[in-house]
Amino acid sequence: MNTEVRLTTTARLEQVLALPVDAVSIGQEGCLTKLPDLHELRDAAARIRDAGIRAGVVLPAAWQRGAAHTHDLAVALAADGPLTLTVNDIGTLAALSARTLPGCELAAGLGLFPGRPHLAEEAPRRPLETAVYEEGFLTELEAFGVRVLEADATAVVPERDGWSVRRLADVIPVAWARSCPTARHHNLAQPNCRSACDTPSHLVATQRWQLGHGHREPIPVADRPHQVPLTVYGNAVYATAPVAAPAAGDVIIDVRFHTPQALAGHIASLRPRATAASF
Repeated sequence: MNTEVRLTTTARLEQVLALPVDAVSIGQEGCLTKLPDLHELRDAAARIRDAGIRAGVVLPAAWQRGAAHTHDLAVALAADGPLTLTVNDIGTLAALSARTLPGCELAAGLGLFPGRPHLAEEAPRRPLETAVYEEGFLTELEAFGVRVLEADATAVVPERDGWSVRRLADVIPVAWARSCPTARHHNLAQPNCRSACDTPSHLVATQRWQLGHGHREPIPVADRPHQVPLTVYGNAVYATAPVAAPAAGDVIIDVRFHTPQALAGHIASLRPRATAASF
């Protein structure tokens, strides 16, 4: 098992680099404003590489704006050294795949996971309905040079030669909002909303209105008595994973869901399980 720790900012980078991890990535799937600037990301990536582990940057979905900035940022970072670029929209993926980026690995991010129905009455589903990746979708990604997929712990992913799947431990992403519910709640405009982005709020899936309009993966409201509690970070919504992290394979741990003490213990608990599973 390779253990990757994901940060949204560089605030906990020193703590993470002191832990027995195989990779550190920075960024999140849905918000360009939250992403550190080029200088900060360059410095962080260099420190990660100097520690002898894989460095990664998570590029947020470009939505209707920010595509050029996201692309240029990725190209500048890739020129500095080996790097995993996790991409969360097809447009950015197409633009980056058309360039020569030596030493750069393109990964399909969590933001590209299969969608849930927009109208619950058409095909009722709970928020934790298993995501299923179709062969055709993976073939499409292969055409862009992608052989790495991020998925949640419960997702069904066909086995393909030369592919690796990195699964998000502990939580499942349910939605990303174009109109950020956290910024609206605190009445903050960009970039001042950064101060509130990593302070969680909580709701349940029946409170769909709190997400605002235009979120990428609308939360179905069918089966109301069984809806699960959700955690909102910035414009992203998560539910607790109903299964434990896999005993083998690569995992991603989101530090927002772990205190420093809990993070160290969680990593230590995963590694013995991976070792045992290899025998």
